[in-house]
Amino acid sequence: MAFPYTTFANFENQTMGHFDVETDTGARLDFPHYTELARHPHLPAPYRGAYCMRVDLSPNTNLAVVQETGSWDLTAGTDEIYLRFKVFLSKDTVMANSDEFAILQFWSATNTLEAGVFINYTTANGFRIGIGSTTGSSWNSCILGQWHDVEVYFNPAGGAGGAIDAWIDRGALSQVGSLTNANITSGVLGVGLQDAGTTKGTILFDQVIGHKNGARIGSGGQRFPKQIEVQGSGHVFVGHGIVDNVSLLSGGAADNVLRVWDTDQADTTNASMKLELKNLNADETPIDPAGVPLEITYGCYIELSGTDPRAMVNVYRATGYFSDGAVRSLCY
Repeated sequence: MAFPYTTFANFENQTMGHFDVETDTGARLDFPHYTELARHPHLPAPYRGAYCMRVDLSPNTNLAVVQETGSWDLTAGTDEIYLRFKVFLSKDTVMANSDEFAILQFWSATNTLEAGVFINYTTANGFRIGIGSTTGSSWNSCILGQWHDVEVYFNPAGGAGGAIDAWIDRGALSQVGSLTNANITSGVLGVGLQDAGTTKGTILFDQVIGHKNGARIGSGGQRFPKQIEVQGSGHVFVGHGIVDNVSLLSGGAADNVLRVWDTDQADTTNASMKLELKNLNADETPIDPAGVPLEITYGCYIELSGTDPRAMVNVYRATGYFSDGAVRSLCY
């Protein structure tokens, strides 16, 4: 969990992170390192950092998802949620006419779909991303081979008053309302309800944030900013670089601890620790260690612990940063 959100998952420990359960009976979901993605010319680097979540569409149509059973629970008529994530669909994707699959589902009971986000293909409209109840009904185009920003608002108001909204790359979709919704007991991210005619392609997920009973999250701005607000442990960049300022921000608690490690594999046991900060007064603590910037060789991994910690990191320069190609080139 990270300040101020109820869900934060970036898969930077090569695991499902904040999520509670992984379902992958078809063995097609994993959390690849950027060096693995670089082996495939049709795939990018992770949206940010060293890892992301990947689902292969080709082997089978089995459910391949991570499930959140706690912080995404919603009581109809009481709760609502904003979710934001980054998604990428490869250029070699093959879907038959009118094929569709879900990438986000809100479930009641055990696995009853109440609303979700879907990928759809028709010969008339091409690839689309949209929202709806058991299928998509409000759409925007989905350009293959690039990362997309998806923000979803869902309110199971009860009866037939529930509604789902979405913003795709900051553009609003038409709301889908009059949903008959029960209490939501979990949500899943990944690939489900895949039609048999979808036989090829890779879909990636990264930077998942959920805010229950709060305000809109927003798109998150630039992919490669020089000043990065870190809301949970993860890689700021990979490869050689220089960090010229690291700060623990106010709003956390006195148990906040920040460590900077020189690693591109989230290795906090064998890699070299470069810096440790402790927020003993729960106040903003800007740090410029003896006026000397931190030089990183393998990657800048920020480890955050404590109650609602967050940090600000300033990247002076980095070899594997500021472009997708720069990250991929580190592998060769």
